[in-house]
Amino acid sequence: MQQWLVARWRAFNRGDLEAFAATIDDGVVWHAPGNNRFSGTSEGKAATLGRFQELGAAGVRFDFTDVHDVVGGDDHVVALLTVKATGPGGEVEYPAVFVMHVADGKLTEFWAMNQDQAEIDRIIG
Repeated sequence: MQQWLVARWRAFNRGDLEAFAATIDDGVVWHAPGNNRFSGTSEGKAATLGRFQELGAAGVRFDFTDVHDVVGGDDHVVALLTVKATGPGGEVEYPAVFVMHVADGKLTEFWAMNQDQAEIDRIIG
């Protein structure tokens, strides 16, 4: 399960949205936490990837610097990791928990829980 996750996030870290998109179900539901301009729920692959393109255009970048552990089964994956967010307000590194639904090797639903969401919101703008 950890290899499944790490391969997907490596593509994301490289900025390879095409490779990352191949791992996302067409009907994905992506829940972005916080109180910033990118928070909320995206439904569908196009909307989700569009949000990532908007983040990039706004100078926001997320890097997954360390995957502490991954647990899961056929339908669910939970990852404990360290994330670095860089944006117009600076940079912050923080622990996070990702909860994902998967089907047929593709991500179908995603939630992130971040340690200091208020600081992340400030960095993102």
